[in-house]
Parts: sequence; C-alpha cells; structure tokens
Amino acid sequence: MADIERAGTAWCAAVALCVALPVAGCASGPKSVDPTANAEAAAEATQVSGSLEDWKDAVCLSGTGGSGTRHTVDGSACVPQDGDGIVNFDHFESASSMGSVLSWTPAAHVAQTVVDGRPLAIWTPSGEVGDLDPLQEFGFDVVSYQSAGFTRGVGEVPASVPDTGDAVTLPVNQFGYVVVQTAGGDTQCIVEIAFVGCQTMGTRWPQHADGSGPYHGVRINADGTGSWVDGNLGAAAPTTLTTQTYRAQGWTIVSSPAGLRFTNDKTGHGALVSVEGVQTF
Repeated sequence: MADIERAGTAWCAAVALCVALPVAGCASGPKSVDPTANAEAAAEATQVSGSLEDWKDAVCLSGTGGSGTRHTVDGSACVPQDGDGIVNFDHFESASSMGSVLSWTPAAHVAQTVVDGRPLAIWTPSGEVGDLDPLQEFGFDVVSYQSAGFTRGVGEVPASVPDTGDAVTLPVNQFGYVVVQTAGGDTQCIVEIAFVGCQTMGTRWPQHADGSGPYHGVRINADGTGSWVDGNLGAAAPTTLTTQTYRAQGWTIVSSPAGLRFTNDKTGHGALVSVEGVQTF
C-alpha cells in the first residue's frame, strides 16, 4: 500500500485540500470547474444510486483497496480497474475543505456526492478521467478542476541549474513528500516531484477577482507555470531551512533572506517564493 499512499500525494499537498454536478457522459471530456468559485454550490449532492461499497467495487481493481488517505476526515484509496494510477474516496467536513484539497492538485478529476451528511469526493489526483467512467452508471458527473493559473513571462528563459554538490538532501516524510518553511515561519511549502506548493498568511499575493481578498496559496509546476490556490497545507511538520542549499524530490532549494528559491533540476524552471510575492522563471 506504500505505492498507493505515495501516488495519492500527487496532489493534494499534504493535507487538507472538490466538487461536481451532473452531466451526461464524457465523450467530449470532463467539464472544468474553478474551485475558488461558488464553493457553496459544492454542498449540493449529486443524485446518485448505489452505495459507497458499490462505487468502490465498480472503480477499484480487485484486491487493491483499503489504504488510508492522510488529509480528510475519513478516506481510502485504491488502484483503478486499468491497474494504473490511484483513486481516492474521501469524506470532508465541508464543501470548502473539499475544494481546498482539490485546488492544490495538478490534475484532478472528481465525482462528488454526500454520504452521512458529509461531502464525499471520488477523485484521481493524477490519473485519467476514464478511471471514474464506471461511476456514470450510478448517475455521477465527473468534472476537472482548474485554479487561477499563470505562466512565465514572454522572453524569460530557464535559469541555469544550480550545482548541488554541497546541498543538504531532505528526506521525504511517511506520505512521500517534503515540507519546508522559512526561518521566520511566514512561508511554508510542500515539495513533490511534479510541483511545489506554498502558502503564506501574508496579504501581498494577488487579489481574487471578486475582491474577497488575496490568495494565500500558490502551486509551482516543474515548467515554471503554476496556479494561485485557496488551499491549506495542513499541519504536516515542516523542516525549517537556514541560509544554504537543499535538495528534495528533484528540486534544488536555496533559502535566503529574499525567500525560498525552488529550481527544478531537470528543467531549470521554478520560482522565488516569499511573503512579498512569487516570481517564476
């Protein structure tokens, strides 16, 4: 089950981070949903048939279920019928906490309903939308999540990959990722192979379009693109970084008074993240 737990980290981010509405079939692919919008609409249960066990039997490869997930009130994970990837079955306390989890995920497809009065998300952190196709026979809709994204500026080029000879290698935790924070504790980040997710309680990051306040989370992909996120990384114990160079999950991290600079070792892209702002390259 260790592989399942590691795959489940393909983003949620460590933590505490959904939604859906009915649609007929998936011939043209899932609809896209902005998890930062209409959070209350997520509380509306999709009218579906069957039970949780029926849905697991339909989606999961026989004998692969049972491992817990780390970021919800109650959850389990399994390998889908095609034997590739992972599907999470997660209960959340509220629609907002569900949306928070999914907004961190790089490529999430989700089917949602309510069980025992709590939102239930059946979702693929990094798998294929086809993994959830069997749920359509029960009346589920499948949607994909998109956060407020950004790209590198035109003309920017990858930074040169740092020399990591003297870097301190940070071990992954029991969930398969690394959690770090600045010396002052004002910025905390999780480091996954495919992306870095950071959060701050500061108020200088971009504002929501609806004027509700600033974003407090950001996801940086290996190619230097990313998304602003309304997520919460949760309570995973971070490693406090001093002013030196570190390596984790294929990323080089340089901690300095200017913030945390994350450079993907393969692409040379990444970002400088601080409470003052996020500068991608």
